[in-house]
Amino acid sequence: MFLSTGGLNQGYAIHGIVNATVKEELHADELERVDDFDDLYEQVEMKLIEKAVAKNADGIINVRFEPQVVRVSVGPKYIVLHGYGTAISLLHKKK
Repeated sequence: MFLSTGGLNQGYAIHGIVNATVKEELHADELERVDDFDDLYEQVEMKLIEKAVAKNADGIINVRFEPQVVRVSVGPKYIVLHGYGTAISLLHKKK
């Protein structure tokens, strides 16, 4: 299983779009973590892989990530990371 932020220069069959979103709550004493998305990227990648495997895909191409900070007026802040890409199978697999 592979993830790529670009396309491939070989034949492949499209299995569909896969997407995943994770969030983490930030408390008042953790606001300096507002730009700390590293763990969230790993979580999104794992969810994308699980969804691609469920579609019998070999990998995911054109992967994109959309990070954001969500502010709730009377509640805590959340850091949210959404990821998506195209699940594919390679047409000529090496044996």
